[in-house]
Amino acid sequence: MSKQYKAAIVGCGSIGQAHMQGYQRLDNVDVVAVVDPLAPARKMYMDEYGIPNGYATVAEMLEKSEPDIVSVCVWHLLHDSVTAEVAIGSSVKGIICEKPMAIGMGRADAMVDVCEANQVKLAISHQRRFTPGWEKARELVEDGAIGIPLRADLRVKEGLANWGTHSIDGARYILGDPIAEWVMGAVERRTNKYERNTAIEDACMGLIHFGGSLQFFIQSDLWDRNCDAGKFFIRGTEGMLHVTETLLKMFNAETQGWESIDLGLKEGDQAIGGNTNAAQTKELIEWIEGGPESRGSGRIARDTVEVMMAMYESARQNMVITLPLQEKEYPLWCMIEEGKLPLSDEERYDIRGFLDRSQIDEDRYRQFRDDGIPHHQAMSILHQEMGTEGIRLAPE
Repeated sequence: MSKQYKAAIVGCGSIGQAHMQGYQRLDNVDVVAVVDPLAPARKMYMDEYGIPNGYATVAEMLEKSEPDIVSVCVWHLLHDSVTAEVAIGSSVKGIICEKPMAIGMGRADAMVDVCEANQVKLAISHQRRFTPGWEKARELVEDGAIGIPLRADLRVKEGLANWGTHSIDGARYILGDPIAEWVMGAVERRTNKYERNTAIEDACMGLIHFGGSLQFFIQSDLWDRNCDAGKFFIRGTEGMLHVTETLLKMFNAETQGWESIDLGLKEGDQAIGGNTNAAQTKELIEWIEGGPESRGSGRIARDTVEVMMAMYESARQNMVITLPLQEKEYPLWCMIEEGKLPLSDEERYDIRGFLDRSQIDEDRYRQFRDDGIPHHQAMSILHQEMGTEGIRLAPE
């Protein structure tokens, strides 16, 4: 029987709630602490979920609560530094860090290295790998239901590092986690656009070539129709798949048309939270206890980061990029600093800036939540009422 594990969550925003949902579904995990520099955010989690301890710093949490597993749910640019701080905690055996793993290959590889050096298992929260649609699609591909895979078409929005990380990672998972050989990308950034304080593009596209005949084509913020981080079309020599987290259709000689595949869905089967995050945590624990490497390990996830960074580097260098990628910094930021992406609109804005809790009216926020208004919607309303500068909501 598995031992009892103590867990902690760093970052008390909306995505941390998905991690909390996963922990709540596991009898052998107790969430003993949360960390956030904002006291109201800590208190909200402690009150809603009955968590006994809240801290302003990671260091204090590690010293006093001694967790076995830590969820890193901070904004993108802090993933590497917080992961490194957590990994040296004497009690820590596993980390689940939110996506995107890191902004730049230097940061991603440093995360893998520090965890390996401290014998800590690192999983990246590409939790959709545990959804029924993706798992069944991988099984069908392995069984040869569509022949030899040739192409995956991915269409996302709200930034490559935001939605694209799930989409690229998902297609890789379904097709057996192939390693990219070369990447070609194009980028447009004419507005001063950010997402959770990370500079992002207005639009981009990329062609990713793997071994044999397999290629992915991804477009971001170019065509909204059927955009989804978890939806893609996969074509093989003998058939096709239409994949989402909870829906799967197949077309081959046997089906003689598009046929829906029964996934046996259960309550809590969803893209984020619920059974999905619970399964991710369960597999991490099995890895900690000597089982196989998690399907969402940092070692596997860094390859998805490399594809995204190579798309940017291709646009920066105006050439096909052969992997492994040599550039360790964030190529998009390099392009900005080098003046390669002149702006037509210089006003800085952040499509997730409304999630900044540092200046909001906490009493009014609490009233919204008590009225049943979800976190994202409550935060959006508050910032609109405040007239906060530098925030533009992403189009629906």
